[in-house]
Amino acid sequence: MNSNVKYLVALFSLFLVVTSCDSDDDGGSMNTDKNIVEVAQDTPELSNLVSALVLADTDTDSNLIGTLSGNGPFTVFAPTNQAFVDLLNQLDGFNSLSDFDTEAGKAMLTTILQYHVVAGAAVNSTALSDNQEITTVQGETLTVDLTDGVYIEDATEIAAMVTTADVDASNGVIHIIDKILLPQEIIDMLNAQTLVEIVSETDDLSILKDAVIKTDLVDTLNSEGPFTVFAPTNTAFVALLDALGDDYNSLDDFDTEEEITLLKNILLYHVIPAEVYAADLSESTVATAYEGNNISIVSSGDSFVIQDAIGENANILSADVMGSNGVAHVIDRVLLPN
Repeated sequence: MNSNVKYLVALFSLFLVVTSCDSDDDGGSMNTDKNIVEVAQDTPELSNLVSALVLADTDTDSNLIGTLSGNGPFTVFAPTNQAFVDLLNQLDGFNSLSDFDTEAGKAMLTTILQYHVVAGAAVNSTALSDNQEITTVQGETLTVDLTDGVYIEDATEIAAMVTTADVDASNGVIHIIDKILLPQEIIDMLNAQTLVEIVSETDDLSILKDAVIKTDLVDTLNSEGPFTVFAPTNTAFVALLDALGDDYNSLDDFDTEEEITLLKNILLYHVIPAEVYAADLSESTVATAYEGNNISIVSSGDSFVIQDAIGENANILSADVMGSNGVAHVIDRVLLPN
């Protein structure tokens, strides 16, 4: 992924340089002494692209700029400044590129940029054919539409028009486009439900949903996050109620202020204020949203279990349930803090 990101940065930079030059009818000026990144840095109309590349590389494992400054060859579809403005106007909660300055935002930005880069070939416009599919560094494909011009179709219903084609760089070619291309991965992410909405629509998590509502945690878990939620099944809650004795037959029996606070703290004990995917799990102690209370990640065969404060383990039944504000892992036991 790091090399892919670098490729994208270099390609974007080349676009920037080309945009600042006068273009001929055959599409673009020659800048074969400069790589893609250098071209982009010299082109004012691609300044947003350059800024996006820099941001994606800041304090992350990404190295788009370094990659796109390398040997290549690459083909880059480079969005204009206006293309970035148009995208930001369509996204809730994103008013400028600086709003991507979170771990999740940078990851999203990197994915988008990778979708604009083709590695291993410098494809000029004369080599494009109608309905041709092109695989990007991100992994998904773009489709070429040569009806009344040159258009690049992404996973949305609106194609990007190539406004300047065949901008040469020392390590590839750039085609400047008037729209940011979005892969299905990003569309799914933007349309994703919050963790509360996911829980609310999952039958086997209905007791958890009721508990979240009862303890007034809906707004908290609907907020930006990111969160990791270990979500106990209905069966797990029934087992807890059985263990508590005859006085607790349902959530309705948590009816005093003290009992509701207890239930709230139990729920917060299932929340980590960060995104932790199954691939990130390792033997460790992790702080939860219930301040001062930790859970333990314990190795168990080829996988991991979640251990609570009393030493009982919960198995992960379903991992990496993606939400717009985090990730959930369905577990078979209610975790208990001190």
